[in-house]
Amino acid sequence: MTLLACGAMSETARAEGDVVKPADSLPGSARPPGLGLSPDAPPAGPAPGGRAPSFGAPTEKDEWAFRLGGRFSGWESIGIGRRPDNAPSGYEGTPLHVPARTLGRQPFWSGAGATLSLQFGNAIVSSTVLFYARFSGQERQGYFAPQNGPSLGQAYLTVRPEPLGRLRLNFKVGAFVENFAGPGQWGWGIYGPMLALRGYGETTNAEYDVDPNWRLYLTHGVLGVPGVPEDYLRGEYQGWIETGVSTFVHHAHLGVSFKNQYSLKLHYASAYGTDERKYLPTFLLNTPAADGRLDTYILETRWMGDPYGQIGVSAAYWNFRRAASVGDGIWWGIDWTQGARELVNKFLGPVSRGNGALAAISAEYDMSLARILWYPRSFDGRSQDLRLAIAGLRYWTLASRDPFYEHKAGYYAGMQIEFVALSWVRATLQSYVENRYTAFGRWTAASISPGIAFSSDWLSTDRFMLAYTRNFYSDVADNNSALRLDRDVVTLGAYMTF
Repeated sequence: MTLLACGAMSETARAEGDVVKPADSLPGSARPPGLGLSPDAPPAGPAPGGRAPSFGAPTEKDEWAFRLGGRFSGWESIGIGRRPDNAPSGYEGTPLHVPARTLGRQPFWSGAGATLSLQFGNAIVSSTVLFYARFSGQERQGYFAPQNGPSLGQAYLTVRPEPLGRLRLNFKVGAFVENFAGPGQWGWGIYGPMLALRGYGETTNAEYDVDPNWRLYLTHGVLGVPGVPEDYLRGEYQGWIETGVSTFVHHAHLGVSFKNQYSLKLHYASAYGTDERKYLPTFLLNTPAADGRLDTYILETRWMGDPYGQIGVSAAYWNFRRAASVGDGIWWGIDWTQGARELVNKFLGPVSRGNGALAAISAEYDMSLARILWYPRSFDGRSQDLRLAIAGLRYWTLASRDPFYEHKAGYYAGMQIEFVALSWVRATLQSYVENRYTAFGRWTAASISPGIAFSSDWLSTDRFMLAYTRNFYSDVADNNSALRLDRDVVTLGAYMTF
């Protein structure tokens, strides 16, 4: 009777034009999804004692909370070696390599590690500290290579003032990492973003709602990565630091989205390296020390077509001027790069002296078969599913002082398939290929990796996995006849996120 009476009162209020205010969130009520939250995000509960709200739950703007999270992981690979050419007399048996001897993109990397995330703040201001630990053997840690052991990864403050009408601002200051123009569904993708930055500085983000359909984005920031003197005994005391080189990065980004379905963004970053070395050479040993610059221009497009998945396409252009002296402010372009180092070594050539131009297009398609079949009903990930991601990247060396590399091209391609059979088991298949030009010919590395993974629930963030990888190499990539790369690799690993 009480329920019927309440329903009658509600209908009467609506009929009279009164506004019925929604009830405050109570324990057990539905939680609104967080902005940009993956549909696979776990239904995390509050911290012990109720000090922090559940993930995505509304909070009071003045309520202070402390959050602790992190990730533990450990992977080990065993490579089944091959008999070397011209083996010595009496050689017998099959060599095993731990970790495996491989090149190119691999689905797993050997080693153990952990990440610890500490956050404290409220809806207006918050602090974040990330602590990294890598346990890859005592010989790779310690005094002269601190980045291979425990280290503070990021530490910054985030300020989110009250909205100014339709304008929302966000300020970040400290030591942090940012990435842009990743074609994947959640911004990164199989082959990563076209631009990733890190350093000490600030970034300002602004969002403006023109109307319910159109939204504008603006980001601007300045970062610095200081160097250390040539005679500093420990060399690089942190993974971002360069010896004798300081790098300053200026970046700006402008974008627009329509109905959160179509988006277009422009990205610009300029890294300026001040080289103060007098005795040590650059990584291009025939290139004298001199100030350098690396400019990046990117056009990013994206289509989110629920339920059919998403397509992201990013086109980039890099301009290098004495870039052998640009330090580690830009750390990702086409694959990982420490400043301009890997971009120059792989695509401009060792005789380029760090001068040239490079262009690339990266694309990725992501989809969930269950999401398509369930439509128009929502799919929360707690059922059988087939998930697919396909990515490709094509690059062109437009200009280089190295005649072997100028006007050459190459490509990357990758595929990831996951069949979620039961709440605790799923089958995976990953395949990658990298083909690029070198002065000795085509460098090619490819792999295909079937595997099986176990987890505690449909949406759990823990996984135990066993996989087999078959590798394929060109003669340019596998060029040491006395110690061949491993073609067959078995990998066992696990991770847990909390």
